[in-house]
Parts: sequence; C-alpha cells; structure tokens
Amino acid sequence: MSWEEYISKNLMAPLNSEGVTLTSAAILGLDGSIWAHSASFPEFKGDEWHKAFAALNDTSTAVYIQGDKYIKTTADGTRLHARKDKLGFIIRKTNMAVIMGFYTEPDVDARVCSKVIESLGDYLENQGY
Repeated sequence: MSWEEYISKNLMAPLNSEGVTLTSAAILGLDGSIWAHSASFPEFKGDEWHKAFAALNDTSTAVYIQGDKYIKTTADGTRLHARKDKLGFIIRKTNMAVIMGFYTEPDVDARVCSKVIESLGDYLENQGY
C-alpha cells in the first residue's frame, strides 16, 4: 500500500454513516518530511514542525501550528495531544514515522481521532516502521 493510500483508506476514511472524517492528516518522517498528506493538511511555518516534534518530550504547555497556539493535554514521548477551542490534533511517533491527525469537534472528538491515529501507528510499528 502506498503512503497516500494509508491517508485515504485509513486516516481520512469515513468514521460513521454520515461520512464524517478527520479534518486532515499526514504521515511524516522523523525529520519532518511529509510522506503523504490529505488535501487540507496545514503547512508548517518556520520551525513549527521541529517544536511540535520536540514537544513529545518537553514540558512546555503549548505547540504552534500555522501560528495558532494549541495547548498540550498529553505528551509521553510517543504521543502528543493538543487542542485549541474545538480544534485539536494528535501525533503518534513510531520507529520511523509520525502520524498526525487534526479533528474538529463536535464532528470528531479527541477519543475518535486518537483511536484512528493509534491504530495506524500500531500497524506501522508492527510492519517495522
């Protein structure tokens, strides 16, 4: 399966009968290179990606994406959950990649986004990624 197919068939697949999906998603290399992404995935400004990636392990309380401040709610070295009002994103680091998904409540909540991101992260890790 190509990286683009992981986006379209897993991360951006409809989550219910109404066709609700994540807002956007991407699979990135540990260096921040984008392997595949959905059409609406935001572009990082400056060093935002490196700071978001570093936030997996640091004690800061905020992460910035496209200049918008997201408050970290969880960070454990492998996972990062952050939110801003009704928007949020989840990062899941594997051995070779990072899966990142954005959600917008009430369409998708953090638990649903986490389940989608974690499932693909677990699968990629089992495949050696």
